[in-house]
Amino acid sequence: CPTVTAVIESCPDQISAAHRAQYTELGYVAFQNVLSPEEVEAARVALREVTHSMMRQLETGQASLQQAPAGATKNYAGPRVVTETGCAIHFESGVDPRALTPEEAELNYRKLHDYDQQHPVFQNLVEHTKIRGFLGDLIGQEMVLKATMALSKPPFIGSEKPWHQDNAYFNWLPLDMVGTCWLALDDATIDNGCMHLLVGQHQRGPLRHHHTIDCEILPDRIDPTQATPVELTAGGALFFSALLPHQTPPNSSPERRRALQFQYRGVEAHQVSQEEFGKVFAEADGQPASCA
Repeated sequence: CPTVTAVIESCPDQISAAHRAQYTELGYVAFQNVLSPEEVEAARVALREVTHSMMRQLETGQASLQQAPAGATKNYAGPRVVTETGCAIHFESGVDPRALTPEEAELNYRKLHDYDQQHPVFQNLVEHTKIRGFLGDLIGQEMVLKATMALSKPPFIGSEKPWHQDNAYFNWLPLDMVGTCWLALDDATIDNGCMHLLVGQHQRGPLRHHHTIDCEILPDRIDPTQATPVELTAGGALFFSALLPHQTPPNSSPERRRALQFQYRGVEAHQVSQEEFGKVFAEADGQPASCA
């Protein structure tokens, strides 16, 4: 059972000192109704249009089908449809995208990345005052978009994303100038794979990661029984530190769970070599802790 109930309030007009204090102490803030029902529906339609367009590009040879490397397992094992611009759709292992209609593909992909320039709706959302603006207010400086993902858990088969810290995937410093906004496009529940957090544990600093079904924190570093689920209605948003351990479980329900994830870094953040990053994103013994 969760030890802590998530703090979720209705979306404010602006970020307050109390919100900043919560972000500093707990590593996150969460709001319902960040997007209106109309904005949610527009995002769903845009996601569908982008997905259908990419699958049509696969049919015409404008996008390529890339298989997973030999020996890849679980979250690494599925094929990808990749466009000339680098936008990609990831499918679960065992799925043949060429056998899917665009409609079937839109219902069954697990992740879409780098799609923000593919549709005006997403171009506007990543600049939204209550998305980029709120995260900048929480972190304390203007934010620059770093990466976008659309995360979908199809009914009954949506796979787990194991415990990790987002910083483990990057090489940007300082670590606390990187943050994420996770936007629910469907009601996100415990049953269909809502976000789970280890509240406040961003303050522990980097935790050692390794590759299993995905990049994940070593199991002896955390206690999953301390997880706090963050259940959001469609249009709700979770803002969290790239040092906060988080996870989403498999979808065990008949309901699809879609979310948009926008990752940002502060204007003062800078990219460094993997070697330099490993000296900072490291545990107390000095050993690099990232997925690399």
